[in-house]
Amino acid sequence: GVYEQRERDTYMVRIRCAAGIITPSQLEEVALLAAQYGRGVVHLTTRQELQIHYVKLGDIIPIIRKLKEAGLASLGGGGNTVRNITAQEDAGIDNTEVFDVTPYAVALTNRLIAEDDSWTLPRKLKIAFSGSGQDKGYATIADVGFIAVVKGGKKGFKVYAAGGMGAKSQVGKLIFDFIPADEAYYAAKAVKALFWKYGNRKNKHAARLRFLWQSLGEEEFKKRIQEEYRALKKNKVPLLEIEEIDNTSVEPDLAEKKVDTLSDFELWKKRFVRPQKQDNLFAIIIPVELGFIDSSRLEKLAGFLKSFGHNIIRMAKDQNFLLRNIPGRYLGNIYVHLKSTLEHFNRPYIFDKILSCAGASTCQLGICLSRAAAGAIMKELSQDKGLDLDGLSDIKINISGCSNSCGQHLAADIGFFGKASRKNTRLYPAYNVVAGAVIKDGGSKFAEIRGEVSAKDLPKLVRDYLRQYYGRGGRSDLEGLCRKYKDIPDFEEDKNYYFDWELDRAFSLADRGSGECSAGLFDLIELDLKNIQEAKDLRDLVFYAARMLLVTRGIESKTD
Repeated sequence: GVYEQRERDTYMVRIRCAAGIITPSQLEEVALLAAQYGRGVVHLTTRQELQIHYVKLGDIIPIIRKLKEAGLASLGGGGNTVRNITAQEDAGIDNTEVFDVTPYAVALTNRLIAEDDSWTLPRKLKIAFSGSGQDKGYATIADVGFIAVVKGGKKGFKVYAAGGMGAKSQVGKLIFDFIPADEAYYAAKAVKALFWKYGNRKNKHAARLRFLWQSLGEEEFKKRIQEEYRALKKNKVPLLEIEEIDNTSVEPDLAEKKVDTLSDFELWKKRFVRPQKQDNLFAIIIPVELGFIDSSRLEKLAGFLKSFGHNIIRMAKDQNFLLRNIPGRYLGNIYVHLKSTLEHFNRPYIFDKILSCAGASTCQLGICLSRAAAGAIMKELSQDKGLDLDGLSDIKINISGCSNSCGQHLAADIGFFGKASRKNTRLYPAYNVVAGAVIKDGGSKFAEIRGEVSAKDLPKLVRDYLRQYYGRGGRSDLEGLCRKYKDIPDFEEDKNYYFDWELDRAFSLADRGSGECSAGLFDLIELDLKNIQEAKDLRDLVFYAARMLLVTRGIESKTD
């Protein structure tokens, strides 16, 4: 759960939180650790975890020890292991769920991380739970996904496997139409055992579970899973110990607060407050811009929330907090506290639903500065007075700094992933544009490439897309917009196109570190392969071939 960052001698500590659960006291401790050992910022991830950035090597062990004292751990946050097991953030309070999947996600976490073979897998294994066929937890695109169903009056799960985003993405495949809920461990264990035995340990770029599906084929993959599953049942391996979660409120020691501006309070409720299936209880979205929150603000928030009990906070996949079990009479208290503590606490939700991975700011693999691009999108949208941004709050805009899909661009309504492009001999930052994702039981599909756009034109393309989407009743000509922004000026005409957002030097791949993929290099190699196919003479052929070899060494040729 500890990763080297792009800045020399700094590290990121990732804190695993099963199903996105954390108590106010634990959250307060994370805020204090970020202030003491990081740079005073905490980051929420798309896998419902927390991260502390810019940690020095000597401070990692003290952080891990203090996390343990708080009942938290970085173990399982990274590496070739079972990663943080996720669940839809409104599990247990959602009106449409079949049953609460949270206890199963927590119990499965506790069981799997205690097993030695969970730490020696060929690559990471991601597990997700959803409470209904709406698949709010993204079970159909996980390595192992569980969707709650009831059959013959008995709780159970549909089970998907071999899904995942990133290199050669694949939607999950249905491997069990129904298993009893108490046998969820058998299904997860069977998949893990198959992965452990037959996963590719020689080539980490082909080591995810979906590659095993492709190499074995559907029939053989399912056959071997069934064999593992039946062996566990035959040997009467213990089932999961499930502890149901009580989603009731705790009466806080607070006086009810009146709000100053009723109209703003009502707008806030419309944007961020949702009724739970429990009578007179509410869930509240706390927006966190791009998942980053100042540790001092977080400490104040956590301290305030302590009076509402332990079962009150979940991290959401969109990098925001979701409060739960709040009695209606205390909504004013929450509003007043957020107004005095957080910036941008009451703006259109579309801003804080924008997802972005770390990108080239800290990640060794990043090609483009995806977070900076997301900030530029927000600025562009905030200046457009003709858009009803509240009416567009359901739109998912996701950005990844490379093809690895850490920003979940493949699950977006409109998404982007960073690439390096060339004009003449100069590199410039760009993005592939994808759209059209559908995530649901039995019908999931990933967003597909519709074109590309330079990093500098990305905000304008998003603005135009939303204008079309709003004006045409949900339709847009995204391919046409990509063509509109296809051509960029020469460097001498406008050098800004050759600088990434918030970067004061020309775009380059030379400082990328080693890591799990080489996406940016492949982009450039494939570009020159295309140039070779169109080469007119031997000189061009030699030039493009030489440039392909040089880029693998991090050397950029400025002239032919």
